[in-house]
Amino acid sequence: MSRACDICGKGVMSGNKVSKSYNHTRRTWRPNLHPVKTVIDGTTFSLKVCTRCLNRGLFEKKVSVPKAAVENK
Repeated sequence: MSRACDICGKGVMSGNKVSKSYNHTRRTWRPNLHPVKTVIDGTTFSLKVCTRCLNRGLFEKKVSVPKAAVENK
């Protein structure tokens, strides 16, 4: 399973954690990914999307409507 956004391609970054005594230790920063279902050309896909793309609205979510909400109309 890759740790990258399916829309923008944002992925894991690496660097150093620097302590107060200036010791360097390698570490990684992971993107904030969320699984989201969307419909593309009539087919449902589950995408891993970062929060920036999610907030921008770069795609349309597939939302299942509860039966109670449909019956009350």
